[in-house]
Amino acid sequence: MSLNSEQQVAVVHRGSPLLVLAGAGTGKTRVITHRVAHLLDEGTPPWRILAVTFTNKAAGEMRTRIDQLCDGRHDTKQIWVGTFHSICARILRRWGQTVGLSPHFTIYDTADSMQVMNRVLEAQNVSDTLFSSRGVLGWIDRAKNRGLGPTELDDIGLIEPVRSVVAKAYAAYQKLLVAADGADFGDLLMHSVALLRQAAKPAVGQLADTDPVRALMHRFSHVVVDEFQDTNPVQAELVDRLSGQAELCVVGDDDQAIYGWRGADVDQILRFADRHPGTEVVRLEHNYRSTGCILRCADAVIRKNSGRLGKTLWTDAGDGERVRVLELLGEREEARLVAHEISAAVDDGASPEQFAIFYRTHAQSRVLEDALRVAGLSCRIVGGVAFYQRAEVKDVISYLVVLQNPASDTHLARILNRPARGIGSTTAERLLTYAAEHGASLWEALANARNAGVSAGACRKIAGFIEIIAQLREIAPTLALDALVAEVVERTGYRESLSIDGDQDALARLENLQELLGNVAEFVAERPGSTLADYLEQTSLVADERAAGEGSSAVTLMTVHSAKGLEYDEVYLTGMEERVFPHARVLDDPVQLEEERRLAYVAITRARRRLTLTMVERRRLYGQMQAGSPSRFVLDMPRDAVAAAGRHGTGVSRPGGSARAQLPMARSSQPGWNDDVVYDVDPGVELHADELGEEGVMLYVGMNVRHKDFGVGELIGWAGVGHNLKFNLRFAKVGTKTILARFCEPV
Repeated sequence: MSLNSEQQVAVVHRGSPLLVLAGAGTGKTRVITHRVAHLLDEGTPPWRILAVTFTNKAAGEMRTRIDQLCDGRHDTKQIWVGTFHSICARILRRWGQTVGLSPHFTIYDTADSMQVMNRVLEAQNVSDTLFSSRGVLGWIDRAKNRGLGPTELDDIGLIEPVRSVVAKAYAAYQKLLVAADGADFGDLLMHSVALLRQAAKPAVGQLADTDPVRALMHRFSHVVVDEFQDTNPVQAELVDRLSGQAELCVVGDDDQAIYGWRGADVDQILRFADRHPGTEVVRLEHNYRSTGCILRCADAVIRKNSGRLGKTLWTDAGDGERVRVLELLGEREEARLVAHEISAAVDDGASPEQFAIFYRTHAQSRVLEDALRVAGLSCRIVGGVAFYQRAEVKDVISYLVVLQNPASDTHLARILNRPARGIGSTTAERLLTYAAEHGASLWEALANARNAGVSAGACRKIAGFIEIIAQLREIAPTLALDALVAEVVERTGYRESLSIDGDQDALARLENLQELLGNVAEFVAERPGSTLADYLEQTSLVADERAAGEGSSAVTLMTVHSAKGLEYDEVYLTGMEERVFPHARVLDDPVQLEEERRLAYVAITRARRRLTLTMVERRRLYGQMQAGSPSRFVLDMPRDAVAAAGRHGTGVSRPGGSARAQLPMARSSQPGWNDDVVYDVDPGVELHADELGEEGVMLYVGMNVRHKDFGVGELIGWAGVGHNLKFNLRFAKVGTKTILARFCEPV
């Protein structure tokens, strides 16, 4: 494929900063590699070119394609090609002494950092039931992404006591890293920027001109940066300082900026021209991936965002099939339909690898995995693991196994310090050694912890753990299975530990726990009278069957975040309801809602040939039933690009009643595919007995509830039963609170 006119302009532009807005599927990597090859052919020395991207895979592909284009004409090994972190490591190994690093410093990965933070929190007597190492490191990483030190945490919105704990831990953590001649990933960026800032200070004396770091700032004549929309402020400053004497070319797509939760700042690309006067902007809009109908739907969704530079994708491949919008009764019908359609296509000769199923959150994957397994299809989960293999799910199931059989050492060892309760690995090893030497189980060793050489402090914590298990075993025979699992999640402190962390990972794990509770409730409903042993047997068989069925030819399942950069012939985008996609967490935040819309744009533009959107009338998700109303992203799509089908593909689509009038997005003046839909007035659904309050009040996600102190809040979840029923409520002024239901009343 030769370069089109816009690509050619981006390749040959010289003389001023260049911003290439590369829409999905428009050949941005082709532009970058051709630009570098063209610079070499013009006579630019290879060592004067810097090319930066985000992943090792992308950097490797970039170098390979540059080598192929040059075909031996130039010594491409001298080009600086790499990720932000690898480029920074290269700088620091040569000149890091100024910031306290030797040439042989150690780069600490996530596991290494966790070990250091464990030491910090233990030394500071921070309760590991209130502050996990993972959670504290998450806040520190957020600060480092913005170039903030331990004394500058006010800028990331921490409240007390979290701010004080994180600030103190951050300072101690950095001291330990310096003492160990180490740096974590955030330090690689911050140290490099500090080094360049220092070198940029006014020179004092003639010898200052020989500063090698100052020379580095003048080394490059051309700097090219890929995926610029994903940069954080520290990365953007690094680029600016390394390109002080260079022609800077950044390539990215503001419409695909979906990593704000990881510290990326879309303003870096939106304000690029403001920070670099004279910037030339080239838009790549010719899409080589998708059909016209798919692109029109993507454009209709993304153009509602105000924070964008603007472009319109087009293709010369024709309209293709209309985007299908299917409505199903519930999530299980949704999963069965998707599995049935893919199975039928595979029976007709299609390859499973042509198909991808997307969902907003990992918790949605469980019913899809089950349906594919029943249909005899293998599945591959990208960016995650199978539902029953997720750590938090395995932890809770391990608790259930121990309740049934305390002598199961493997499961007991797994949960001994999950959630963290101060029973460290050394204690666990002593207990296991004692058990092996005495021919006893680990459970028996716990009762003899002092004889196993365990410290008095650890013995007290072990006693607390034994008491929790004993209490759960005592009440287990009196509870329904789903109520027992809810008690396990609550009494062990598992839910509380994740709630305190509060980062995106912890929230996703909470959602998985809620989905597990829903899974147990379904099991009980389908198999009245079933026991804990029955449920554990079923989960073991499901996990085993799934593992046995995994092969090289499989249907791909993934969250939309994991789908960025990928493409498939046929895509199913499931869960297209309000509070699912867009996610309930973002509805009150205009900035996050714009990122959610960009996420929808990314999802739509992954499809090459065929795209199907599915939504349901009611969905049990995270263990709770919620009424389904159509995602605003579905409602945005134009009539001429959508083929809407009703329930199970028959009749008229019914995407959610009065909810449409409540959507905050302005209705388009253009006719829409759903203009002739008759909506239900009542957004509620008929719920089972376990979904009713003590006075028989129907509960559903999104209902309004009043509290005497906080006012009216929105119900976003609940847990427990009877007198211990707790509401998770979002209030306009005080944020999210967990409150006992007996102190609230429906509005």
